[in-house]
Amino acid sequence: MNSSSKWLVIFAGIIGALALIAVVLVLSTQGKNVTLLAADTPQGIVQRYLVALEDQDYQQAYAYLSPNMSGTISYNDWLTQNQNSPATQTGWRATLGKTVQTGGYATVDVMIETSYPGGVMSSSQYNMPITFDLTETGNSWLITSPTYIYWIY
Repeated sequence: MNSSSKWLVIFAGIIGALALIAVVLVLSTQGKNVTLLAADTPQGIVQRYLVALEDQDYQQAYAYLSPNMSGTISYNDWLTQNQNSPATQTGWRATLGKTVQTGGYATVDVMIETSYPGGVMSSSQYNMPITFDLTETGNSWLITSPTYIYWIY
């Protein structure tokens, strides 16, 4: 076996190992159950909203939005607005942060980590802080903003 054939075998082995590692990582991160926070808290509502978006259960996600939000938008218009954006990323993950509750209003800070397809040598992950505003209605909370889910597109 000549030198170039040995390098070709080594290179093929490295590519195969990388592909195997990628498959193992994908399989090991799927299907993780999320422990839901209490549904009567601002952070619990934001978490449920994000889980519904991740599960592509848009009707459930829309149910967490306040019907009194400024510029009230129907479900069909909201869905169209959010699905007409060019989906270029491969995934996203949310981490809940600080919650501030004052009377019947609350804010929940969330860090969204998005993954976009990119070149082998380019950075394809970005962190984006988002603050959710909520209002209390009875004994539950509803999201007043943001209503456009721009971080998944």
